[in-house]
Amino acid sequence: MADVLLLHSALGLRPGVHAFADLLRECGHEVTVPDYYEGHVFDEEAPGIAHRDAHPEYFETVRELAAALPPVTVLAGFSLGAWFAQRLAARRPRARAAILLHSVAAPRHDWSGVPVQVHRHADDPWIAPSDVSLLGAAVEASGAPFEDHVAPGHGHLFTDPDLPGYEAAVTAATIERIDAFID
Repeated sequence: MADVLLLHSALGLRPGVHAFADLLRECGHEVTVPDYYEGHVFDEEAPGIAHRDAHPEYFETVRELAAALPPVTVLAGFSLGAWFAQRLAARRPRARAAILLHSVAAPRHDWSGVPVQVHRHADDPWIAPSDVSLLGAAVEASGAPFEDHVAPGHGHLFTDPDLPGYEAAVTAATIERIDAFID
């Protein structure tokens, strides 16, 4: 059992994020799912990204939420939330793991030693393969394990059952891999 901080995407705290959290809870994990968008939810990327851009304070809100959780908390997120989780993990060496769903950024500094697991489509318009390689190299150089799980196909948020790109079988495999990685 692990404590997991699960951060939503730029679309806000959608029912699909709660559904994913419930799947992790079924595996025995304690999952915290904050609404750092303060109730704002979007069905399309453009308005969600505009909202994110208008609120640079959201990362500080997430940082404060994470600080209130045990140091060994798993930091996980969808897209924007994964970006936040990665930034937190880079400076939180006691975190149990960073789970990056639908987003990866090149590291800004040496990696903290936190294990990282990535879940993405082979062709995701928001992920640069070079960023995955750079993060993987940094994580492995720190002595931590790095896993990159690539689902065939094109798209972004394949774990949200309310979005057109949802893939039930890939989501189920993602949950199994996450559970094994953090146990």
